[in-house]
Amino acid sequence: MPFGLFPPEWFASGVVTPDAAADFARYAAASPNTPERAWRWAAARDWAEERGRLTADECRTLYQLGATEPDINLGTALMCLVTYQPFCPVELRAAAATHPRAAVRRAAALMTSPASESPAPVRTPAG
Repeated sequence: MPFGLFPPEWFASGVVTPDAAADFARYAAASPNTPERAWRWAAARDWAEERGRLTADECRTLYQLGATEPDINLGTALMCLVTYQPFCPVELRAAAATHPRAAVRRAAALMTSPASESPAPVRTPAG
């Protein structure tokens, strides 16, 4: 993998750039006991945070990276991150709702519940 941390798909998708990969390689070298998945997670979070709300296409890209990620914990986290996005496409939430990983299903359920669509009503004292 380039810089030992990121598979080619991460570069091809644009989630990580060569400059970002070099930065994370330096961080990893300075902290050798930190697992590689921690640096990939940090890179994905940085990428998502730089964009604010992810577009539908960005959601699809990150969800696919999560679905194919060999590290099941990182893959699950990536798919949940996408599922929590306000502009997550309906078809991704539907896929997440039936995913074999319980955490992904829970994320989809939280985002498709009536409570996620509107704020709870404000109760005022009767009188």
